[in-house]
Amino acid sequence: MRCPRQGTACDTGREPRCCGCRCYRLAVHGFNRHSRVFNSFAIKLDRAATRASHGKFTENTDAFAFQHSQAHNRYMLRSKRKIIISVHGIRTTGAWQKQIASVVSENGWIYYPMDYGYFTAIHFALPFVRRSKITWFCRQFDQIKERFPEVTPSVVAHSNGTYIVANALKTYPHMRVDKLILCGSIVRQDFDWKTIFERKQATLVRNEVGVKDIWAAHANWLAWGDTGSSGQSGFAKEHVRLLQPRFPEFGHSTFQAYGHYRAYWLPFLDEPKPYEGETDPPWYAEEPVSPYDAARWSAMTYYHQYICRVHDAIADHEAFAGNGSDLLPAKCLWVVVPKTPGQAAKGAVTPFFQKHALKTGSAGKKDPRTFQYNGGEILYDIPTTLNTLSFLDNRQDSELDDAVAEFQKWLERLIHSSRSQCADTVQVKRIEELPATLP
Repeated sequence: MRCPRQGTACDTGREPRCCGCRCYRLAVHGFNRHSRVFNSFAIKLDRAATRASHGKFTENTDAFAFQHSQAHNRYMLRSKRKIIISVHGIRTTGAWQKQIASVVSENGWIYYPMDYGYFTAIHFALPFVRRSKITWFCRQFDQIKERFPEVTPSVVAHSNGTYIVANALKTYPHMRVDKLILCGSIVRQDFDWKTIFERKQATLVRNEVGVKDIWAAHANWLAWGDTGSSGQSGFAKEHVRLLQPRFPEFGHSTFQAYGHYRAYWLPFLDEPKPYEGETDPPWYAEEPVSPYDAARWSAMTYYHQYICRVHDAIADHEAFAGNGSDLLPAKCLWVVVPKTPGQAAKGAVTPFFQKHALKTGSAGKKDPRTFQYNGGEILYDIPTTLNTLSFLDNRQDSELDDAVAEFQKWLERLIHSSRSQCADTVQVKRIEELPATLP
């Protein structure tokens, strides 16, 4: 991997930063160096958010690397969807992380399955090795926050992952999560969750207690001092924000079931809950869909609800002048795409039509669609649905040209697809490319 600013080779070791600049390797890891299939799958789940960055993925031994330069940050159409992070335990490749991936992606959330490699019992027993993963987790977490500063991730952790996440929150007060799910927890029973909530580091914690979890019950035998049996007995101090449902038949990994994820985890992760002392939950900073999805859906809606109907009207000779009765010799439709979503607002569209002395007509007899025309052979329209994209991002209207470009790309794909009959009738024109006098 090379630094996009300086062109210097980056270290492929554990340190995510490669040089003095702001580029970094995004920690979207697979399970281990032999699990290449899941690496590809994990990247696909986040492709909508990363495509806008104008960067690229390169493959290292254990992970995919994401390269970008800070100069591009301003022009990223970043998604603000909910982010879910998962952290696995020891002596495992984290198969459950692969299982939950489909559940998370079906909800439209961004998923980061963190992988610190195959961790043996010997590694777990050595305090300095065990604790080194706390710093590792903080680095990976900070990279995600650097990329999505407005979204607060939720975390799902199992076994040693619970130890890593809980102690990372304890060690680094700047770290804030939304929800935290602990299963097979080996965190000490006297862990101070009250301080975590008071420092606004978590809104809710769900500790799933497996009564038959013998591994959690005896974890402190192998890692004495800073581990405990909270996954088998629960935490000693209750708190209104600490939920501890008991499962009498659950062992250390019994939670690994799709039905369990859907019945318990998804509703918990989706609940809007503010931090202690606050009124607005982190949910308010999130979006139900990604901006790119919105641009594509807008293109599909406009194609089916407007373009196809105007095309049919032209084919059926049902393009009428403003009086609703005089037929126009319509032959094609020009879809005029503005530079930004704001230029598709009604207040911007009307002056454009007036400037070119265009008149309003209607297409179709049943449920007609309006258009603009001059001589009558070419019909014009500016997709006002583009204006809705301006509500998806807190950037200035002039910085949302990438959203418009995504809309145009998908609209042209639909027009020229094998199922479309509009290719010979409809043309997409950029507003800056129009002639001074419209035909």
